Amino acid sequence: GGVHLVTMARTGVGRFHLADFDTFETANVNRQYGARVSDLGKPKLDVMIDQAIKINPYLKIKPFPDGVNEANIDAFLDGVDVVLDGLDFFQFDIRRQLFNRAREKGVYVITAGPMGFSSAMLIFSPHDGMSFDEYFNIVEGMSPEDQYLAFALGLAPRATHIRYMDLAKVDFGSKAGPSLNIACQICAGMAATEAVRILLDRGKVKPVPYFFQFDPYSQKYHKGKLQLGNRNPIQKVKMRAAGFLLERNKPSFRRPAADVPRIAPGDQAVTKDKIRYLIEAGIQAPSGDNAQPWKFACHGDTIDLYLDKDADHSFFNVQQIASIISSGAVLENMWIAAGDLGLGAHIDYLPAGETADHMATLALRSDEPSVQKDPLSESLWQRNTNRTFYRHQSIPATVIDAIKASPSGFPKASLHIVTKKPDLRNLAKIVYQVDRIRTEYRPLHEHLCHMIRFTDAEAQEKKDGLPIKNLEAGLAGEIFLKATRPWPVMNMANKLGVGRMVALHAVGGMLSAPGAALLTVEGMRPRDFLVGGQALERIWLTISKTGLCMQPMTAVTLFRMRWVLEGKAGFSKPHRELLEAVWENYQELFPGVDMNKHGQVMLFRFGYGRAIKHGTHRKKMESFLNEG
Repeated sequence: GGVHLVTMARTGVGRFHLADFDTFETANVNRQYGARVSDLGKPKLDVMIDQAIKINPYLKIKPFPDGVNEANIDAFLDGVDVVLDGLDFFQFDIRRQLFNRAREKGVYVITAGPMGFSSAMLIFSPHDGMSFDEYFNIVEGMSPEDQYLAFALGLAPRATHIRYMDLAKVDFGSKAGPSLNIACQICAGMAATEAVRILLDRGKVKPVPYFFQFDPYSQKYHKGKLQLGNRNPIQKVKMRAAGFLLERNKPSFRRPAADVPRIAPGDQAVTKDKIRYLIEAGIQAPSGDNAQPWKFACHGDTIDLYLDKDADHSFFNVQQIASIISSGAVLENMWIAAGDLGLGAHIDYLPAGETADHMATLALRSDEPSVQKDPLSESLWQRNTNRTFYRHQSIPATVIDAIKASPSGFPKASLHIVTKKPDLRNLAKIVYQVDRIRTEYRPLHEHLCHMIRFTDAEAQEKKDGLPIKNLEAGLAGEIFLKATRPWPVMNMANKLGVGRMVALHAVGGMLSAPGAALLTVEGMRPRDFLVGGQALERIWLTISKTGLCMQPMTAVTLFRMRWVLEGKAGFSKPHRELLEAVWENYQELFPGVDMNKHGQVMLFRFGYGRAIKHGTHRKKMESFLNEG
């Protein structure tokens, strides 16, 4: 919408009705005219009016700071000659209302959508052609996904962009899709030209079912007439094919992002909706085997976070360290999400002392000035554990530097990155030796089987643990996991040497990665691990934001913590001997770490890989709330 406004203002149009309720954020920088670092967090409407007035101080502008909605749609259209559609692609309902009401009021509507490097344009006339519902074949009972597909295919019947667009980046379910400034600029040029034609009555307008698409990347221009609109038999075939391609290419699992509560200008009150949003953001944090060991209590403008010790009694979770680290990640998520709401936040760590279950109190501040949306906030809902084998592709130094800098807000946390091939091979050997213990020690094996959800129905019902396909073991691996579920069978497999297949799979994952890292903190108190969990989450979110994948290799760090804090007695004699050799090699890889004093938060691998198709679930937010 911003580039439409500037284009029309420079063309000489003098009167505008402008509608937008949103503020600029970093995600807008790649395509929106007014999105500059200096204007992040500011209302888009205010910024763009200022831009337009600087071009022509005599403009007459009527602002609609609440956007276009059912209550003001008539006022928005009153006295208007042409509407230039700059609504978000996924704002289907209000777009439909706007187009249909404009037709009733005798107003032209031009929609030009950026598709890859191209622009696809349609003109809706109040006098001729088809209506919005007729052209897109909108009928009662359509799902939102079907509506989006109908809009996309009707907008660009000759979809030249499909050949080069990464369809894995398109997900109607989570309202995600790629965008480019190049395409937006072309949209403005095409839409403005038609607007001038209409305003000055300069030539015949060709409304839908006529369509126009220009794609400079494929060097093609298409125009034509889509008889019957989306009811055209050929178009119906295209829609089925496009739906199939999108379904095949998209990740089959994605946790939906919670809706950010609508915030009126100047309204920073802490409401139940905002508290709910912060907790929803918090529980997107990782936890050991997805045990989700958290409880919350809300009082006015504070959120208390508690440790649910009953959620994870595994051998790994020595002194609840893994769950405390996870609680730190929850805190960081809520702190980041508070910026989405324009709220400041203050964290009081362990208010009842180091040995209590009360991890922290998050106090929200509605009067804190200049609260900015955190650039990592969108990654809260995209972060996941990716256990696939990664591509043998080096990571640019600038990306490595960004990962190194991500925990800089936590000076007591240190990130030790490994990228040299010999070191990664040595680390793979360490992972192999440690992961052998996972299958050879009965409590660990039984705990893992307890946390694996062997069927989709079980995963959907319990909403915790690890869906078996999330483990990326492949068909053979899944058969092996199911067959060795009883300990006697696994024990026999170990004696035959077959049990080491699990450890070998972990080795393959490490060897495929171009990088690995160890996050440590200065001490081993609960507060150290809480802060370490916060630092870990920022690192993980940064890795997600840069397009990289990440997988924790937690057996090494958690075994080391048990070894230091509770001694060797927890391990069998063969495993003690194995680990003594491992710790020597481990220390050589990370010479800057004091293995007996520094708390180990997480060892992980990272790199470029394919998107996962099966993720982990989260229980309903209400299940985490303490009664009263």
